[in-house]
Amino acid sequence: NEPLSRFRKLNSQSLASPPPGRSRVQPDTPPGRTSVMDLQPDVPVGQVEVGLESERPDLRARGTARRRRRRRAEPPDLCAVLSLLPDAAAGSGAQTKLVRRGQNPVVFKERFLYSLEPHQLAQKTVRVRLLAGQKQLGETEVRLADVDLQRPLRLWLNLREPDQKPSDHGELMFSLSYLPTAERLTVVIVKAKNLKWPKPDQTVGDVLVKVHLIQNGKRLAKKKTSVKKNESQPTYNEAMIFNVSQTSLSAVQLRITVAEIRHDGRLASIGHVIIGSQTGGTELTHWQQMVTSLRKPVAMWHHLRKK
Repeated sequence: NEPLSRFRKLNSQSLASPPPGRSRVQPDTPPGRTSVMDLQPDVPVGQVEVGLESERPDLRARGTARRRRRRRAEPPDLCAVLSLLPDAAAGSGAQTKLVRRGQNPVVFKERFLYSLEPHQLAQKTVRVRLLAGQKQLGETEVRLADVDLQRPLRLWLNLREPDQKPSDHGELMFSLSYLPTAERLTVVIVKAKNLKWPKPDQTVGDVLVKVHLIQNGKRLAKKKTSVKKNESQPTYNEAMIFNVSQTSLSAVQLRITVAEIRHDGRLASIGHVIIGSQTGGTELTHWQQMVTSLRKPVAMWHHLRKK
């Protein structure tokens, strides 16, 4: 079986671009104009892909990491450490074998098995740390309550420095999948967290997520989630389907906006993500993973931006 994770440079030029072709998109709402900025997303410490599958009463998880390589003399070997919280003691966990860092990509073919009752899943968090010798390069976590384990799932998660601060505007998890036979692009809005509210003392709000399908600066389609009232970390798990031809897949972008409904009924943007083949960093990685994993949903956390 092909491993779920690979370790390679976060470089947009190292990822194969879809073949060019004429663009054709079938809008389901009247097209309009929208502003799309040429963003240069920040490259995180790296990313880890974690595969989760539930086979009652067990949870099986496997994962590895990838980060930008820096040329050094005889770099230390890499390993990944997986912990199930809150059970694991600080710094403990199941460790993969050491893999030479000079390879690109570096793959860990590891699987970890935990015996859990179904009712325990909501209280558990999977943490993955990437180590080079004695130095921790980055870490990430995923709460099992935030994901649907009814079927095997692949998650791309951003690694962060141990003392790194959360995103200034919050984070949003969503999955992407493309069905070429039906020419259908599916976006599932999963959850938002660490949202930055407009008022200093505000802790909750009425929040929805808007998704625009864009091509050449024009808005071709628009969909939105339901409104989650008085939520601090709203969970949606709502799917949106867009009709996109295979030839236009490389030309379209998605602008995904988290917005609060104010008392006067107007929407105030908390932050947004722009994703497509012409973006970079985490957004490009997620899009390319969708393209190479046709028919299979690929989920990832993204940092929200204001500009």
